[in-house]
Amino acid sequence: MLIQSIFQSLAMLFLLVLPGIFFRKKEWMTENQSQGVNSIIINLTWPCLVIDAMQMKFSMRILKDSGYILLVCMAVFIILFVFSYPLAKGLKMMKQRRYLMTFMLLFGNTGFIGIPVMKALYGGEAVFYVAIVELINDILIFTVGILLIQMSVEADLHMQWKKLFSPGMLGVLLGLFFFLVRITLPPIIGDAIKMLGNATTPLTMFMIGFQLGGICWTDFWKDRHIYAVAVIKLVAVPMITLFLIRLWTEEISLLEKVVIMSFAMPVGSVSAIFSKEYKSDEEFVVKEVMLSTVFCFLTIPLFALLLGK
Repeated sequence: MLIQSIFQSLAMLFLLVLPGIFFRKKEWMTENQSQGVNSIIINLTWPCLVIDAMQMKFSMRILKDSGYILLVCMAVFIILFVFSYPLAKGLKMMKQRRYLMTFMLLFGNTGFIGIPVMKALYGGEAVFYVAIVELINDILIFTVGILLIQMSVEADLHMQWKKLFSPGMLGVLLGLFFFLVRITLPPIIGDAIKMLGNATTPLTMFMIGFQLGGICWTDFWKDRHIYAVAVIKLVAVPMITLFLIRLWTEEISLLEKVVIMSFAMPVGSVSAIFSKEYKSDEEFVVKEVMLSTVFCFLTIPLFALLLGK
């Protein structure tokens, strides 16, 4: 069941990538037009996806679990932030790639791949927990994530505050506000937001395909950095998460399993979207998204066995 769920998720991902590759090869879409699609994802569909995800019934349990997940995520982030940059330097990555590596190690594909895999592994309750992980991810992406992408382009530590208050961050703030004050959107508005949010995954995968269509494949296999990042993301990062949780508690409950497995997911497709939006090294990121997605077919079942499925 697990292998089948992972295979189905991966197969659907690759099918969604194919039209983008075809459009690039046939030159049916220009680079400027692709930038427009990219902008639609970041400034419209992704914020709608976040708002829709936060339309859940308020409870103290959700707040408590969210706080716990946030603590674990921040602890892992601090470790990755401290060690990933010198590690990338040791791998002789240029400065631009060092910050991108940190971004990719932090933000996995917890939504499109994570949710069906968690459901296959642990049932419906796990989907509830992974949804919280995804919300924490979204908040960090539009704050810490944007900062990392900016640093990959500018190679300095000066935050561009105006860029942080983007439509994406507005979506996070609105979603949190609606959740905390227990506002449920009217069906006509909520359904429209859901429809726009659901467009995020196919549009994102289309854009990754478009970027892949412009890559020189003979150089793909020669880039040793993508292999190093894939191993760190799929093996080292979840092991670090497991170690931290073991320091906190001896018993690995369903919540802990979901958090650990969330960090075992491949590099999130959002990495490719943001690297293109901010004109960073998008080719490096797209390669990493695809390679880690393929390799996770081997690593996810291994971690499921390690945690005692």
